[in-house]
Amino acid sequence: MSKNPDMKARDIDDMDDSQHAEGAAETLDGAGTADPTDVGERIETLEAELYETRERYLRAEAELQNVIKRHSREVSERARYAAEGLGRDLLDIIDDLDRALDHVATIGGDTGGDDLRGVVEGVRLVRGALLAALERHGINRLDAHGQPFDPGEHDAVTMVESAEHGPNTVVAEHRAGYRIHDRLLRPAMVAVSKPPADEPNDK
Repeated sequence: MSKNPDMKARDIDDMDDSQHAEGAAETLDGAGTADPTDVGERIETLEAELYETRERYLRAEAELQNVIKRHSREVSERARYAAEGLGRDLLDIIDDLDRALDHVATIGGDTGGDDLRGVVEGVRLVRGALLAALERHGINRLDAHGQPFDPGEHDAVTMVESAEHGPNTVVAEHRAGYRIHDRLLRPAMVAVSKPPADEPNDK
């Protein structure tokens, strides 16, 4: 006895639904049972990426701190030595005053009339005021006379034979040297001793 065509169609639909359900179940089973090896590798990859990101952040942070510190040092140093240019200009004026006072001393100006002595004293006061102003900004005169010659602070312009001083000793200053804080502003121009020609040099 042959089946009704409608019943055959329903049987086919039922078979299709059953197959679809089985396929869906297999798909769900496959999704829910991922390979542990793949999961472990993925975790290792993520951990490596996280480590690299953290290292890049730390390097960037360290570089930023270095830039900030370097900028701070530069600003501080500029402020510390801000008077350097002005100091050089004022030293030229002090040199002129020194030469004027030396000239007055050679011609006996200190023993002249009251007017001349007043002028000389005024020049000394101005010179002292300028030196005091420089000192307030960290500019100080080098003490070169009688010191061993130091090429880092002294500029030897002449050698002088001397039996009273050891070799390479500063015996005279032609121009004073100055330092601003721990930096040389200008070297002292000096005369340096050497043994007399008739005295053997054992040093």
